[in-house]
Amino acid sequence: MHRTYRALPCKRFTPGTTLRRPTMAKEVSVTLNDPARLVMTDFANVIPITELPTLSLPEANDRMIAYGVRLLFVTKNDDTILGLVTANDILGERPIKYIQKYGGCFNEITVNDVMTKRSEIEAISFDDLCNASVGQIIETMKMFNRQHALVLEGDGDASVVRGLLSTTRISQQLGIKIEPSNQARTFQELESVLISAA
Repeated sequence: MHRTYRALPCKRFTPGTTLRRPTMAKEVSVTLNDPARLVMTDFANVIPITELPTLSLPEANDRMIAYGVRLLFVTKNDDTILGLVTANDILGERPIKYIQKYGGCFNEITVNDVMTKRSEIEAISFDDLCNASVGQIIETMKMFNRQHALVLEGDGDASVVRGLLSTTRISQQLGIKIEPSNQARTFQELESVLISAA
């Protein structure tokens, strides 16, 4: 049986028309014993901010300010992750070291020049996170002296970045300031500390 459908009426844009953006839910207060998932920014619900490696540092800094974030994922056009860049990478020592080594000026440096490459990124397993407490996440981030940690779901070529952990967000949710430790930052550094202590 053929059914007849009625067309919808159309509306015109007014001068003040804007785009609807997702509203950030109010941060949930947590305790150290609460499930770690409560402090993860879940990319199943929030769209991560991505940029191409050719973006200049001033543009990257402007994007971070516009989106209210301190970390951008550097990707190919198909969303394959090449690395990540943080506000500290842009406004810290990396651009200065790059200029000292290669010359040029700040405005000519791209995200690719100062980002943390994919091969250097360490992440927490989503399965481990689901069985962890907020306190465990804080200790993990302190151990590696990190402000951000990524959460990886799946294995091998099927793995995806499921979420992001931020000490700033966790501090807000706990209502306390999380102090970084001066411990080693990588597994290799941990190993060298243990060897030198032996």
